[in-house]
Parts: sequence; structure tokens; C-alpha cells
Amino acid sequence: MPDIVARPRAGSLLKLAVPYIILAVLAAWALFPLAWMIFSSLKSYAELYRFPPSFSLRDLGFHNYRDVIVSTPFLSFLKSSTIVALASTILGTTIAAMAAYVLARRLVRGSGALTKLLLIAYIFPPILVAIPLFLVVNHVGLANTQAGLVLVHIAYTFPFSTWMLISFFRRVPVELEEAARIDGASNLTMFFRITLPLVAPGLVTVAVFAFISSWNEFLLSLIILGAGDQRTLSVGLYSLVGGEFAQWGTAMAATTLAIIPTLLLFLAVQNRMAAGLTAGAVKG
Repeated sequence: MPDIVARPRAGSLLKLAVPYIILAVLAAWALFPLAWMIFSSLKSYAELYRFPPSFSLRDLGFHNYRDVIVSTPFLSFLKSSTIVALASTILGTTIAAMAAYVLARRLVRGSGALTKLLLIAYIFPPILVAIPLFLVVNHVGLANTQAGLVLVHIAYTFPFSTWMLISFFRRVPVELEEAARIDGASNLTMFFRITLPLVAPGLVTVAVFAFISSWNEFLLSLIILGAGDQRTLSVGLYSLVGGEFAQWGTAMAATTLAIIPTLLLFLAVQNRMAAGLTAGAVKG
């Protein structure tokens, strides 16, 4: 008697394939600009302006990357962005963690209202707060300085970072802190050695968010730093596009180099970041 093998129906196969087809189309849509940018960065000036465009791989090279390093202040932009992004990430995450702990434990009056106001502060677009922030920074004498831009970036990421960390602190049992207090731990010891390590996934998530936000931010950096020597990468890259004849090859190469730090950071912490986002979404 021949074996009867159940064959999947065509309708079932199509139903299983549809999500993968949609994901493939969306992935191609998202990755095409990145692939085109890298491909263009390897072309010569003549090939970039050739019409119709050529997809030949014969004339590709790294001459645009050499021009970026040698002929432009790219390394100065990179140094400025690194200083501003690291400083705003470390200081902003530390301040947000302290504020989130106070609000999560309701140590001040009106904690519930303050928590809601945090999100209201975050919904305003940067263009609305750019001028007031510049006036404040200029009043304290920090305009056109990296320190002033660090303060502005902390103010920009603080509401969302604090709101996100509140949910992590609420998941830490209060009994642990009470036991540490009975053993003689001070408030700072209890916070830094007991509570803070338990919210490490949330701290990683917030730190990555703050770093990428500061690294990619353009409008506030342009207003605070202007066109001085301390320009960050986002502002410096814009200057490469200006002029009568835009050097698109150089601009594409510089942009490709600029995204490498954030790409490596995201790949290094993506598992912890995904765990942090999931844990933070369990309880608001």
C-alpha cells in the first residue's frame, strides 16, 4: 500500500510566504539608499555625473575616502562629534537615572504630574525650542562652545530618557533597598550599588538612544556652534554639499564614514537594547 504524504496546499504556502515577501520589500526599500550611498562614494567625479548612470564595478576606488581624510576637516568634525556625543550621553543618562529614581519612588510631591509633563516636553519639535535654548546658552556665555551644545543635547534627550527609566525603577522591589538600609547603606550606596545595576538593560537602551540622538542631531548643533571650527559631523557634512559644484563623491564618502560609529555601537548592544525595550514595555 503506497504511503500517503500530506502535501501543503498552495494557499497555505502563499499565506506563509506573504509576510516574508513584505519584509523583503521593506528591507530593500530601507537599505537601497544606504547601498546607493556606498556605491556612489566609490565612483569617480565623471562617473557620478554620467547619464544614464553606470552600474559597472570596474572604475570603483577609494579616492573619495582619501580626499575626505586629506582635503577636508573631517577628522576635526569627528573629534567634535565624539566629544559632544560621549559627554551628553554620560551626563544625560546619569541625570536621567537620578530623576527617574526620584519619580519612580515618589520621593517628591507631584511625581505623577511631573511624569506626565516629561512626555509633554518631548513632543515639542526642536525648531520650537531652538531659539529659547540658544538664548539661555548665550546668556551663560556658552554659545559657540561644545559645553553649550552638550547642555542643549542633555535637555533634548532628558524627558524621554527619564520617562523610559521610570518603568525600570518601578520593577525593582523596594524590599531590596529596605534591606540595604537596615544593613547601614547610605542613600548613594543604595542607589549606585543596589538599584542601578538592576536596571542595566534600561541604562544601555537610554545611553544608545542618547548617543545616536546627539550624533545625528543637526539643527541645534548648527544654531549653537554656527560655522566655527568646533562643528560636529552633521553640520560639517552639510558644508561639503555647498558651493557651485557639489562634490557628491566626497560627501557620500564622508557620510559613509560618519555612520560607522553608530552602526558598530548598535550591532554591539542590539541584544541588550532589544531586551531593555521589551522589559520597559511590560510595565509603564
